Amino acid sequence: MALDLLYRHNVRLAREHKEVIALSELLQKAPLHAQEKRRNNFREPHGVAKKIDNLLLAVESKHGYGVSNADKAAVSDYPESRKEELAALANSLRASFISQDGIDELPDDEVFIEGNWLTVQHRKRDHRLRKRLLSKLRGRELRCEMCDVSPPPLDREFQESRYEAHHRIPLSEAEHERESRVADMALLCACCHRTLHKMISQYRRWVSVDEGRRLVSLAL
Repeated sequence: MALDLLYRHNVRLAREHKEVIALSELLQKAPLHAQEKRRNNFREPHGVAKKIDNLLLAVESKHGYGVSNADKAAVSDYPESRKEELAALANSLRASFISQDGIDELPDDEVFIEGNWLTVQHRKRDHRLRKRLLSKLRGRELRCEMCDVSPPPLDREFQESRYEAHHRIPLSEAEHERESRVADMALLCACCHRTLHKMISQYRRWVSVDEGRRLVSLAL
């Protein structure tokens, strides 16, 4: 997230900068380090600004002198040419930290991991949207948008129990929206929903419903 700030501003940021302060406050709330192990200056604005300075040095240094291995690795993994991808990851991190759900409670196939970064968490917002999506489809045949399979001729409530709502785009790309729309959701059978999340986990990137459908069809 510090590297994302650097790429967005392309200058050193003072500890008084509002985005440095916001990142400091977010990192202090993130459940990544036990409270009893934190120092009094844990992730304070001064430390966040210093990290941005160090990352800038890693970006500008031709020989890597005076640059930590961690900072060199971060810049190597995410050079400025990948700044849009990095921004998506940073936004996903912010979303996961802001979430009221505990990160440890999420199963592996509800997120995908990029090194040590927890990036996408989209389960939290699905519950009400799923109800609204199913309500919109009342009177219409239910069909999975990934495998095109319709449910057996059961009562409607049993048919609906086989389906879940899936975000068509990563939450990170819609993070500035106050609330996701029903139009942003895809109706997937539970099997395809879990398969799609497993693909995201395995490939360590976002996989759309259309791409998931193509990958499944190629395997058949």
